[in-house]
Amino acid sequence: MKSVLTCVVAISGILLNAQTSKPQPEKSFAQQVVEEMLAAHPELVGLELASTPPGKKQCVIIASNEAKQIGAKCDKDEFTAMRTDKPFVEKEKEGGTEIYDVTVAIHDSQGKTIATAGIDFKPEPGQQEVHVTQSAQQIAKEIEEKIKTKERLFSPAR
Repeated sequence: MKSVLTCVVAISGILLNAQTSKPQPEKSFAQQVVEEMLAAHPELVGLELASTPPGKKQCVIIASNEAKQIGAKCDKDEFTAMRTDKPFVEKEKEGGTEIYDVTVAIHDSQGKTIATAGIDFKPEPGQQEVHVTQSAQQIAKEIEEKIKTKERLFSPAR
């Protein structure tokens, strides 16, 4: 009788966990690209991609190394980079350390702006805006090689 009761309790626990645990959202290709780029570029402390999801009117962060940022509305950085098609560069303090935050436009294979990449660089001695801007533009090209269309940004990871 004790073993039957143990089995019932165990099965009840499994069923309760199955009913209360939230399903994890499927990882997007954009998130996969963020993770790949961070792994390939140790000089980065952060990377996020922003775009307007299909059927929506508001630009939001769609992929990031900081999960809490995903879904946040775009701000001046993203809108400026999209509107001017030029990098938007800021020197910011994060955790008491100055970093360069560069936002660049991401284009599809036809040259149309489909997103932005917000790229945070680790501080380096003698680092200057021109150098991080060039690095950010190179990283943007690498991202564009991976993401040829806006639809691809929102597709499931491979």
